[in-house]
Amino acid sequence: MMLGTQQKVGSTGHWQTIGNPAAIALLEGAISQQRVSHAYLFVGPNRVGKRTLAIDFARAMNCNAADIATPGWAELAPAVPCGECSACERIARSNFADVQVITSATQTSKDTDDKAARRRVLIGIDLIKDLQSDAMLKPYEGRVKVFIIDEANRMSPDAANALLKTLEEPPSQVHFILTSPAVEMVPETIASRCHVVRLKSVATDVIAGALVDRFELSDDEAKTLAKMSMGSPGWAIAALNDPSMLDARKQSGARILDVLGADLADRFEYASQMSRQFRSDRAVALEEVDRWLEIVRDVAMIKNGLREHVVYDDRIVELDQIAKTISEDEIAHAASAVHKTRDALMVNAIPQLAFDGMMLGLPVIS
Repeated sequence: MMLGTQQKVGSTGHWQTIGNPAAIALLEGAISQQRVSHAYLFVGPNRVGKRTLAIDFARAMNCNAADIATPGWAELAPAVPCGECSACERIARSNFADVQVITSATQTSKDTDDKAARRRVLIGIDLIKDLQSDAMLKPYEGRVKVFIIDEANRMSPDAANALLKTLEEPPSQVHFILTSPAVEMVPETIASRCHVVRLKSVATDVIAGALVDRFELSDDEAKTLAKMSMGSPGWAIAALNDPSMLDARKQSGARILDVLGADLADRFEYASQMSRQFRSDRAVALEEVDRWLEIVRDVAMIKNGLREHVVYDDRIVELDQIAKTISEDEIAHAASAVHKTRDALMVNAIPQLAFDGMMLGLPVIS
């Protein structure tokens, strides 16, 4: 598969966000009606496009479409980011004084090269204090200031309390956009002061179409990436820049299929390996659990005659054999076991016990 990362530049402006037209329409309406809330909380699956939508929204609020020569954009401004004016281009490049993105990585980028350490760092109170100081200043070059707090669920308690005070008395000409996988992962006091915008997984054909249009992929290449993304356009685009992601996904699928065909002793050995992996790199271990859900889903698809929706179609022979061997009840039981394991790991269960329980909940493949 030959993948390119050169995105086509169109002559018309648009939202870079792929899918979720209802969320985009809501934000466009807020701008055109001049009813933009001071704070938003974008929630949805990982890599579904929350951060991209936040940047798009910031571009739309600061777009200078009326100042460019492209016909037709003056009447759309400011509800749609044109993508061509200086503000749109510079915000997209993270080079616009009045739009800031705050993440846990912001705090550690100059401190360490240890990836595991970066993952453990929360968004601390110092970053929020800097935000508060900057928010008191008038916009320097844009119409409004926009602060995007990516993965707001990773704020420390002190940082969350400090942000709450700002949200209670927001400065004028300042907007906050928070992102999180779920509303429940953000303190209720903060979520209640935000306009919640929910993003959903994006259909495979929508992701594939965007990949073909923006990156000039072939239909087959785009479809493969779109299916593997499981509704998350961000994953598909990231895989363009790092093809090893696709290889790692396939290797994970092959490893899981081997475990499904293994005896209990080998399954427990795998559980021990995953327990060690979870302690050293929580994110990688949780990604493997997600791969389990995808494999079980593929088996269910085949069982119900929906082979065209199978993600791991390069392992169709093994998947087909499993689907013939186990019942629909066993498939449901396996899915439940994996979901329970993921939920347990998210609330700090003992990793070894969680993975052992998952192995016991899987059907025996004869």
